[in-house]
Amino acid sequence: MWAWRVEMGMASRLGIMEIAKPTILPAEGHPMLFSHESASPSQTPRDTGLEDALPDLMELFANVPESRKPRGLIFPLAFTLTAALIAMLGGAAYFRQIADQVADFPQELVEKLGGRWCYFLTRFRTPCDRTFRRVFDCVDVAVLESEIGAWLRKRAQYDDDGVLRLAIDGKVLRGVWTDENEQFTLFSAMVHCDGITIAQVKVPPDTNEITQVKALLDHVTSREGERVIITMDAAHTQRDTAEYLAGTRGFDYIMTIKANQPTLRDAVMNKTVPLVQNTPDHTVRERKRGRINTWETWITNADGINFPHAQQTARIRRRTYDLDGQKTRQEYAYIITSLSTRDATAVDLNDDVRNQWGIENKSHYIRDTVWHEDAQHINNGTAPHVKATLANTANSLLRLHGHTDIKRTTEWISRNPLRALALLITQRN
Repeated sequence: MWAWRVEMGMASRLGIMEIAKPTILPAEGHPMLFSHESASPSQTPRDTGLEDALPDLMELFANVPESRKPRGLIFPLAFTLTAALIAMLGGAAYFRQIADQVADFPQELVEKLGGRWCYFLTRFRTPCDRTFRRVFDCVDVAVLESEIGAWLRKRAQYDDDGVLRLAIDGKVLRGVWTDENEQFTLFSAMVHCDGITIAQVKVPPDTNEITQVKALLDHVTSREGERVIITMDAAHTQRDTAEYLAGTRGFDYIMTIKANQPTLRDAVMNKTVPLVQNTPDHTVRERKRGRINTWETWITNADGINFPHAQQTARIRRRTYDLDGQKTRQEYAYIITSLSTRDATAVDLNDDVRNQWGIENKSHYIRDTVWHEDAQHINNGTAPHVKATLANTANSLLRLHGHTDIKRTTEWISRNPLRALALLITQRN
């Protein structure tokens, strides 16, 4: 039942009656009822975690600078970003979808987010799609990335051996172009075991992601006594990158060598050729998708290899067979790493090299299929970057809580946005 209160003041003397915000009265003997069809009829704000889930995240967003002037501001940045994140947890991909989902939020949720009451509409106001687009273009995205990355970094799980393993890779947003008519590329770092993105930077239009390793990982801190291993594709097999990782930061690296480093590739190839005559140090055999795949790994020291901080090299033979046992494909991968024999075996190297491609499956692919990143044409300054950051955050939150079927989970949340609140409650490790 709604209880209305009418206040007569200066507005009444002008012939206008000001209607105060309605209060929600619980029915006798029953919990508070939501006036929204998507909400569970028996949930209260405390039941849904409203009291615990939002302050931490909203405080984070409130610390992000923006270029909007405070005068006449209707929707604070913390409100807008938090509402957008909850909508994206419900699968909203485009600005119109974000605005539509936020408009359908239960009024109790909009109030907790800090929404402003409208006396004429007798409800809390929510932004339209143009407002979300403008706000995303006003955000200091570097600070936003730093704040969210640190927040997720504290909550990321570690592998069983207590090592933080990160995969780094770039992703082109195919529908976005810069003012210099260059493609818009984001370069990110993802935790292997969880698929959580803890750092991301925009690649400047006059360069490529190879030069941005320092800019990306400068924001990634290691705890006392913690080991960090960075895996990457062959494009990042560079002397400067190896020196920065192992020499400057004290991280370990695992690099794949291809034709972009012919001298190094020939040296590692010659070093590992005699090993192939012996039994592999590690073998994996899997049957999947109508074929049989095998990975055979040989590992040896890096003596005589001229590369910064190199300790070991390895050769991985990948073979593919059809179900009748006929070989259909064979290729070799050459690996160099700063990990010593004490810290990495053939098993470890094989696992880490294969897990590097998890950034494609757990992050890039999900952003394209769930949030339709490549299909969108967003050319408003920082808006595409902010949107990608929130997509990474939504994906990371889902994975932190053990959800791997991301598409289905977002559909589940879209039917009741209050379900997203439990995902915002995360514990620090």
